[in-house]
Amino acid sequence: MSGSALVVGLGLNGLGVVRSLAAAGIRVHAFDDAMGPFSATRHATKTKAPLAGEGLVDALAAYRATRDHDPVLFLTREDSVATVAVNRDRIPGYRIAMPDRDIVEAMVNKDRFMPIALQAGLAVPRTVTLRSADDLPLLQTLTPPLIVKPSEHVAAYQARFKKAYVFESADAAAPMIPDMLAAAGELVAQEYVPGDDGSVFFCLAYFGANGDMLAAYTGYKTASWPPRVGGTAGCAPAPEAHARLAADTQAFFAAARFQGMGSLEFKRHAQTGAFSMIEPTACRTDYQSELATLNGINLPAVQYADQMRRPLPAAQPVHRHGWRDPGAVASGAVVPRSGAGWRAVDAIWRSDDPGPWLALGRSRIARKLGLAGRR
Repeated sequence: MSGSALVVGLGLNGLGVVRSLAAAGIRVHAFDDAMGPFSATRHATKTKAPLAGEGLVDALAAYRATRDHDPVLFLTREDSVATVAVNRDRIPGYRIAMPDRDIVEAMVNKDRFMPIALQAGLAVPRTVTLRSADDLPLLQTLTPPLIVKPSEHVAAYQARFKKAYVFESADAAAPMIPDMLAAAGELVAQEYVPGDDGSVFFCLAYFGANGDMLAAYTGYKTASWPPRVGGTAGCAPAPEAHARLAADTQAFFAAARFQGMGSLEFKRHAQTGAFSMIEPTACRTDYQSELATLNGINLPAVQYADQMRRPLPAAQPVHRHGWRDPGAVASGAVVPRSGAGWRAVDAIWRSDDPGPWLALGRSRIARKLGLAGRR
């Protein structure tokens, strides 16, 4: 039976998905809007295309017209997920692992997924939702320090602000909230769980159409960038936490009646050791999802096999490899190269696929020369 995969987005996340699929012998095509250094991968054919909105819908239709089969669709960005969820009936001819639109929208909104977590019996930090300056008194109901972030990913917010901010008191947060609200529309404020970046854990998983967890892998962050509030700069296996966090992840997504690629982020309290759920990622791969593939759990290959109704690939976890983003390191992140029983793999360099690493190096040299020429 013929088949192929289409990966939407060739950032570092998408590069990991492409490589994971190629490792399983799956033909891959990829869309990217920038066609940056990672498009130099040899593991996929590529098309320049929008990654969200009407442009993505049109690009998907145009690409499908060139295929004699239904490709399996892989999404790597939240705006792509939102586009597909809203326009599902306009995107025929693809194998898409995604629940109904209302479930998707609940998953990506930090206010709406909290009731699902509580229904599943998960511990969550106390949280309030801020929709206007009139809601500022709600901050006083929380025990500081507080972490404040948008309820959903909003481009206007991301262009001006960090992913999240930690404030030592409600009074410290108040002056910044109006500007954040103006950009994001809605914010959530939570009680900050004590612990450094190494206290942040995640369970990466894929769920079949009946809600069964078909594969999962658990890891923890070795560093974030920026520290405390940023994305994953490095991560490593956490087999000792897998049984607990995989069970919580299964419970959450079962309560949501979910299918597709999904993961949960947790934080372990520095004093008590208790885990609190922080947020889900739904219908797309996580930034650091390649960690699972490196350690024998190829989640993109599992999704492909499930959507193609083929036998699932064998799970052979090894827990020997970490994952390290050299871009975050170049920006200043301190990311360990090794730990207890594992050694970090560079997220970009691969001896069998050097193109992205070489292209990124050329891009950096060109930028430096350009800056020097303008001095």
